[in-house]
Order: sequence, then C-alpha cells, then structure tokens
Amino acid sequence: MLLDFNNASMEQSASSVPASSPSTSMARAISHPPETLSSMAPMDLFVSQLSCELSLEARVDAMNRLNIVADAMGTEATLSQLIPYLSANILADGINSTAAGANQSCEEDEILLLLAKGLGQMVPHLVPGPRAMPMMVILEKLAGVEETVVRDKAVESINKIVPLLYPTSGAGGEKEKSAASTNAITLLAMAKRLVNADWFTSKVSASGVLPIIYTFCDRALPSHTKVSPGGENGGLSITGEEARRELRQLYKELSEDDTPMVRRGAAKNLGKFAEAVAGVPALKPEILHIPKSTVTISPQAKPAVLDDVVPLYQLLCKDEQDSVRLLAVSSSGSVGRALGMDPGLNADLVMPIVRGGCSDLSW
Repeated sequence: MLLDFNNASMEQSASSVPASSPSTSMARAISHPPETLSSMAPMDLFVSQLSCELSLEARVDAMNRLNIVADAMGTEATLSQLIPYLSANILADGINSTAAGANQSCEEDEILLLLAKGLGQMVPHLVPGPRAMPMMVILEKLAGVEETVVRDKAVESINKIVPLLYPTSGAGGEKEKSAASTNAITLLAMAKRLVNADWFTSKVSASGVLPIIYTFCDRALPSHTKVSPGGENGGLSITGEEARRELRQLYKELSEDDTPMVRRGAAKNLGKFAEAVAGVPALKPEILHIPKSTVTISPQAKPAVLDDVVPLYQLLCKDEQDSVRLLAVSSSGSVGRALGMDPGLNADLVMPIVRGGCSDLSW
C-alpha cells in the first residue's frame, strides 16, 4: 500500500511539471546557455533546435518531440504559430535551414517522416478535426517527396484526418454545412494538384487519397445544389455530382498514366476507390461473411461503378506490367462489393478477370 501511495505521489509530481519543462528536456546542440534554455518558450526552443546548423541529430530530435511542443503550446498557439511555421519552412526536399543542400541525407528524410507522423497524431487530440485543414497544406507537400516511406506516412495521415474534417455534431446548422462544403472543395483542389503534378511521386500519392476524398465529397456536397464556399475557392461553384465526376476522371487519368509506378498505385487502391464510388462500408479484416443488405448500393452510384470504375478495373487487369495486373486482380473482391454483390454482374464482369488472373503466366 505504501508503494502504491509513493507511485501515485510520483505520478502527481510528474503531472505538475510546468509546461515549458518538456521542451527543456529536448534541448541538444543549441548555442544557448543552460540558464536561458530553461526559460525559453516551447516554440522558441523548437525553432532553435530545428534550425541547428551543426547537428542533424538535433533536428531529428526536435521533430520527434513535435507533439510535446504542440501540447505545451496549446491548440490556439499550435494553429496560429506552429503549423504556419512548419508550412512556411517545409520544402519538398527537406527542412529549410542553412544546413540544407550538401548535408541532405537519410536524416532529413527521417525529419519529414516524423513530421508526417506527428501531424496525424495531433488530430483530434490536440487539434479538433474541423480545424485541421491547415495541416493538409504540409501533408500535400510531403505526399510529393521522393522518399517512399515519407509519402506513405503522409497519405496515411491524410486518410486519418480527412474524415475528421466533417463537423462532429452531425446534421448541424448552415454554418457547419458551409464549412464542410468549403473543406470538400479544398480537398478536391488538392486532389487536382496531386494528379496534375509534374513528378510521378505526387501522382502515386494521389491514388491513395482519392478514395477518402471521394467519400468526404459524397457526404459534404449536395448532389444538385451549386456550392460557392468563398475564400480561396471563391471563384469555384460546383455540385456534389460534378465533384464526384471530376474525382472519377482524375482516377481515370492515374490509371492511364504513362508511368508504371503511377498505374501501380492506381491498381493498388482501385478496390478502395470502387467501394468509395459505390458508397459501401469498408470491410473489417476479421469479418468473413457479410450480409447482402450491408453492401447494397444506391441506384445513383451503380451507373458510376459500371461506367467509370469497371472499365478501369478491366484496363488495369490487362496492363503490360505484371505487378499492375496483380494488384488490379487482387481488387476483384472490392469491385464485386461495389457492384452490390449482384450475381449476374459479377459473373459477367468480375469472374472472367479472376479466371484470367489465375492463368497469368507472370505468376
């Protein structure tokens, strides 16, 4: 009992440490005297360490403690100071600093990886989901870097944050609906930039985020009502149906891209995109048998699946690259669900692809 009391006292003491002390513990290789470090604000200490010219290790250490800094600063300061700083100082090839350039190395990629991971962890614990859109600017940049693990982590964080951008109060009022519509159009613009980027890395990432963006737009934009959200998208007026049509066209462009890596990304995420277009819920890995009622698709979604998704499925399954074909054939189950588990449609459209995949000489 005495031991438990002592442990409780130690935990209470730890929880009563001032907010600035976590940032003090991360100080390393900074040209400030120790007595100054203890009184520095978390943001100032973070910037000093991240800008350290002499030690990549110090910058990695700073980014590794990003969430500690954000927690010490609080939500408002994080959104008004920390996120804008990161957005202004993150480039496609690393962190802005005088050490950049000749000293770019795997450590710089580690900084970007930690940043992509940290941003995903901030929402919704430190930053409320509907206010997390400024983070998407940074994640969009990270989704176009050369290092694969950084891109994958950025895509993972985007897929985590996007569903949380919708107001948590459900139906809400006109203000919340307008905010959701604005977020949807901003996400659509981001998807266009990724797909139309000059370098293939952004296009590969685009295929990973298009399914969740499609789902968000399907929910946030009215089907036949023109939406003009204002702000940076003030000149854009669009309906939900037009937005969904554009997203399907963007995925078609990825599936027909000249670069095999882009087509491979499209084939890898084709199943998720098909389910997003159909509006069916994602399967949980542990569920083996799903009642037919849970995969019924709306009459409005079925033509989109038949006219836009199935042709891409058939195209990618006949791709000249065997890795693309393999990934496309592996999406057959999801395409079948997107077709509403219709026996006739699956027999005509999916089973020939599966049989062809079984006899493919490449595997």
